[in-house]
Amino acid sequence: MKHLELSEHERRTLREMGVFHPHPRTRMRAQGILRLSEGLTLQKTADEFGVHLNSVEHWRQRWGKLGLAGLYEGRHTGRPRKWTPQQQQALGELAQSEGGTVVALLRQIEQSRDHAPISENTAKRYLKEMDFTYKRYRYSLKKSESRGVRARQQSDGGAGRARSRAAMRAAIFRRIRLQSESPGAVRLEQDRRAQSNRCTAGAGSARSVEPLAHRQRGNVPGALRHDGQLTWTTQQRPTTRNDMIIFFDQIAAHPPSVPRVVLIDNAGIHKGKPMEKKRRQWARHGLYLYYLPPYSPELNRIEILWKRAKHFWRRFAAKSGADLLDEVQSLMSGFESKFTINFG
Repeated sequence: MKHLELSEHERRTLREMGVFHPHPRTRMRAQGILRLSEGLTLQKTADEFGVHLNSVEHWRQRWGKLGLAGLYEGRHTGRPRKWTPQQQQALGELAQSEGGTVVALLRQIEQSRDHAPISENTAKRYLKEMDFTYKRYRYSLKKSESRGVRARQQSDGGAGRARSRAAMRAAIFRRIRLQSESPGAVRLEQDRRAQSNRCTAGAGSARSVEPLAHRQRGNVPGALRHDGQLTWTTQQRPTTRNDMIIFFDQIAAHPPSVPRVVLIDNAGIHKGKPMEKKRRQWARHGLYLYYLPPYSPELNRIEILWKRAKHFWRRFAAKSGADLLDEVQSLMSGFESKFTINFG
């Protein structure tokens, strides 16, 4: 191989390129040309940089033909995108109007046969290219506050604002309370935390929702059998101990072929003298209650169902009480047909 001769200017340029160029492979090629100019053979240079001998020869040839331009990284086309620009734009328009998680957006837009299935990461990349980010909802009372409330806040200062924030939290931080059952057993719980308060929004903007005027909500006592059958009911008021007793009475009314063991947590509405009295009656009908240890939701597989229903299946938009109840009923009715879970 003919010795590679470099001028002092070329050496200085290659040294700077080998350190400061943003692309790692370009830095490696510049350093490789310098090593060849120092008298190293192709094989030793290839061993030093951990590449094939033909790669080093290719570097030398491109340097001889194109100079510095021959060391730059070429254009990599990659695989064509699955979605056309129009389909990507449709995803952006849905994210702008609905918000919600990427999984929820994909579920809505892929109902059209015109869209090929894509991964969650691909959808995130599309949205990021359109300057969308995933951020918190901003809860606002601006539109619902009356002039009298604002006047009181201005008169009593920080105390009024503190009460306003407390009222906002009381009105906003309500989640659909979904009660649950694990394989062959029921687990019921109260959950007063906020609904999933993150969504897709355009860069530099934040979505805001107003609290519902009368703290409307939908409560769903439910039971999931080991064979996937879901038993549920809905109501728009707080769940009480009597509601739990009625729910278990409905389950116990069906004559069982085998004894049924019901897993239940230690909430106050699940205990007390009325529940203990009913437990003995249900046991005679083959329905046995078993209390889970504290802080052990992982023992209840239906928690996965409630997570999917709250954060992925429902539409992320503010609703009235009637609309919320209709959507909850639609979600529960569509389980095992429209909405499915692979517990494995």
